[in-house]
Amino acid sequence: MIYSMAALPQVVSPLRPLGLRDGVELVLVSVEAWPDELMVRLRGFPSATTARLEAEHEQALGAWHDAGADGAPPYQPAERIFPEVSISDNVETAYAIRSSARGGSGTMFRADYVFVPGPQESTHMVVVSVGGADPVEVRLDT
Repeated sequence: MIYSMAALPQVVSPLRPLGLRDGVELVLVSVEAWPDELMVRLRGFPSATTARLEAEHEQALGAWHDAGADGAPPYQPAERIFPEVSISDNVETAYAIRSSARGGSGTMFRADYVFVPGPQESTHMVVVSVGGADPVEVRLDT
């Protein structure tokens, strides 16, 4: 199947540091502007801290499993490191979070947030707010 360029998403990658959370440097990796949604991707910059947190989680998960996996599994570091994210734009679209995914095996320090609706044709800038970090303006081609 061949798609027209107008149907493909616009992906902007600011690679903007957002500050430290629990010793992990968060980075705004990208904003994807699809016709039906906006996706924001964050990442914790790899470091000795992320390696330690991941190893501690793996140990806690193994202990939980060895004990019969009763109750809830141990919290992943991503659950406390990645904050809430919100989106606004230049035409005052009311974006709502549809879903988010934070952490997981092999993706411990990655997070995706999906907002609806997609940007309007007149949207040329979205503002990404992540926790208490300074908002990041992301320009879209119009």
